Amino acid sequence: MEIVLALFVLVGGTIGISAWMKSRSAQEAAPAAAAGEAAEKKSTLRSCQACGYQGEMKTWIASEFLPKVLLVLGFLLGYLPGLIFLVMYWGKHKCPACGKIGKNSAARLP
Repeated sequence: MEIVLALFVLVGGTIGISAWMKSRSAQEAAPAAAAGEAAEKKSTLRSCQACGYQGEMKTWIASEFLPKVLLVLGFLLGYLPGLIFLVMYWGKHKCPACGKIGKNSAARLP
């Protein structure tokens, strides 16, 4: 049990420090953010393979409340269920038209 707790603190602490450093560096580099903003918008343009929708899609874990709750519960009930859930759904985009998760690809720009 102590090993799991130590692993949880080690991984969680590493992720927390990384997020803190990223947010701190984003505040310092505000002028460069405008140039990167256009590239970020292009990367979220996706095409749904289920319904044919083309447009901007958000990642499922970042944009919805339920996956965040499931992720926290998975980590609280045991480290492994939370880690499996995170690996399965990390970076998956949700189609706003049909609601399918992970059934899309990057849209081709003309």
